[in-house]
Amino acid sequence: MSISDAWDETKPGSSTRLNKMTIVTDSGTDLASLDKTKHKIVACDSTGSGFTLDHAYLFTADGTTAIDLVGTSAHTHNSSTDGGSLLNIYDANPAIIDLWVTKPTDLYEATWATPVYWNKAVTSTGSVENATDGTTGERSIRLRPNGTSGSGATISYPHLELDFSYPSQFICKLRFETASSLAFHSGVNADDITAADSNTRKYNVELCTTTNNNFFLRTANGSANSASDSGVAFSTSRVGLKVNHDPTAGTPVASLFVNAGSAFQKTTNIPIDGSTADNNLFKHSIKNNTAADRPMHVYGTRMSYRVEDEWVY
Repeated sequence: MSISDAWDETKPGSSTRLNKMTIVTDSGTDLASLDKTKHKIVACDSTGSGFTLDHAYLFTADGTTAIDLVGTSAHTHNSSTDGGSLLNIYDANPAIIDLWVTKPTDLYEATWATPVYWNKAVTSTGSVENATDGTTGERSIRLRPNGTSGSGATISYPHLELDFSYPSQFICKLRFETASSLAFHSGVNADDITAADSNTRKYNVELCTTTNNNFFLRTANGSANSASDSGVAFSTSRVGLKVNHDPTAGTPVASLFVNAGSAFQKTTNIPIDGSTADNNLFKHSIKNNTAADRPMHVYGTRMSYRVEDEWVY
């Protein structure tokens, strides 16, 4: 048995044993003078002699090295000493996808001489078209209900199926040309805005001006769905929307961020299992509530998620 073994009723106390089992707090100068083989963990209350205020240190058994338990170093994932190489991380997580639908070709709809990247659905006088910002030259897909009340336009992006049992993140940038008499959905596995709200597993940002002008966050877990008012109003300015979905938290949660605003959190009907449809990873959908056009521009979408599909395991 050594002096580092656990106490029991047969072991006498000694200065050596007590020092080894006690966290010593002292100045850096005094810590430097200690016989390191007789101590294990120390804390510094005054910087000096290579020890830093409010840092704790672990001494190796031979007393030759003090390991800083508080200090941090660059975590660049370049080597095994700073978290492992980034390629090793990707290799160990083959089901994680980081999808950026932001390239110009991603923002074409099928009227240009390009492949069809998006699924489209329109009702009544709805239409989908290409658009270019006259000031910045930024491309977008423009969804237009046009002039018949209740008409709609929808695009959805097909991709590998998202696994709802893992955390994911949805981000998009949009612009509404008119700030009234409309409704929209943007999010993961969302329903078309012209359809009834279903219990299909999803999370999406939505708006219905017949209720008010605020962004709502809707979630569904397969058996129930609900929407909660974020209290953040929409406008005709460009807007960045982000939803973080965490089914692994103690209480599963979805968090909505509007531009740089603080998080609005929702904990009811959060999807925690199942997957998205293979043709509806995410969707943007708008309709009007009046006999007038209510266009919406989709500038780009980003997704980080774990796929449900078999993927190079």
